[in-house]
Parts: sequence; C-alpha cells; structure tokens
Amino acid sequence: MGALGTMLLVLLLAIELGQPIRARQSRSHWNDGVYRRAGILALLLEALWISSPGQFAFIGFPVLIVNTVFIAWSLRRLLICLGQEKRVGMDVLGGAVAGYLLLGISGGLVFSVLETIAPGSFVDHAGRGQELLLSGLASDPAGFRIWDLDFSRIHYFAFVSLTTVGYGDIIPATSVSQFLSVSLSICGPLYLAIVMGLLISRYTIQGEEEQQVRQRGSAAPGPPPHSGADSDDR
Repeated sequence: MGALGTMLLVLLLAIELGQPIRARQSRSHWNDGVYRRAGILALLLEALWISSPGQFAFIGFPVLIVNTVFIAWSLRRLLICLGQEKRVGMDVLGGAVAGYLLLGISGGLVFSVLETIAPGSFVDHAGRGQELLLSGLASDPAGFRIWDLDFSRIHYFAFVSLTTVGYGDIIPATSVSQFLSVSLSICGPLYLAIVMGLLISRYTIQGEEEQQVRQRGSAAPGPPPHSGADSDDR
C-alpha cells in the first residue's frame, strides 16, 4: 500500500503541478512539459523497481536519482505557487501542509530504495531485536522482492526524522543512511521556517491592507446635508 500510495502521489504531482504555475502565464512553457515527462519517468521506474526481484535491486539507483530530482522540482514549483498568492486562505494553508507531507513521503521513498540497494542500512529495535526492515531478506536474500519491504515502517521512520523526534526504535546503521537521516532532519525545520515566515508575512500584509480599507471607509465624507432652500428654489 505504501508503494502504491507513492506512485499515486507522483502521478498527482505530475498532473497538478504540471500546469502553468506563474502569474499571467496563459499557456504551458517547455519546462512544464519536461516536468510532466520527469513525473511519468519516475512513475515507470518506480513500477519497474517494485516489480523486480531482489537480484535486480540495482534498479533502485535510477529510481533514487529520478525521484529525488522530481520531488525537489515539485517542491520548488509548489513554493512558487505559494509565493504568488497574495491572500492567505485555506488553499494556501493546504498547499503548505502538502509540501511538508511531500517531504516526509519522499524521504520514505529514498530510505526504501537505499534499503533495497544496501540491505541493513536501517535496523529495527522495537520488539524484533536486530531484524532488518526487509521482512524476507534474512531468510532468503536472493528470493525476496521489493514489495517484501516494510514500507509503513520506513515511512514512519522518515516522518520521525523529519520532525526531529527520533524515538530510537529504528536507527540508521550505515554512514549513508545516517547522512540521509540527518539531511531529512534538517529539511523539516528549514521548510517550516521558510514557509511559516512566508505565510506570516503575507498574513500580516493582508491584515494591514484590510485595516487600511476599513479606515478609508470610515473616514470617507458622507453626502452633503439636504437643504430646504434648495427645495424651495425648485
């Protein structure tokens, strides 16, 4: 289910963020088409990776590269959309939350690919001792398939790393997995700082503009008083 959800996410991003995103852009530019094609390529590679047996785990390398580029590009396009909004509404807040969730899901995908390329990169201490996250790897390393990977546990670890909680039930056991875990832990607070700063700034400007409109409305002169003399003249 985790792999299927990731594939649906990539498809949704390619469709929604593949549209013109800049103000006064009436038609798609060449980079919009390249972005959509990158999403389709990421989707096809991920489907091939999931359906591959363990001995073809090297397919994870192009999956890792293409998905990393596509996710980073998606976040950039999403931030461009948020930056162009003049008013902070529910759609803007929803986009900010979607970007944060996108970081966590992409981190889980990267960790999953790393675990298939280098089994043992993550160790689960919760109730299963030193057992690896790959459920079928310990018993039959040559026969497992990618879908034997416990996607739910790895995505759980990704979000725990993103929020810098770090319960310690799952730990990165290699230098590469440790580097990626630390990188994701840095991206979480950095994203919140940038997006929250943007939203607070826009909300402050929005409140000041609304207050100025109310002040101008209350200070506007009313119609001149009706004069009886004018009626007599008519």
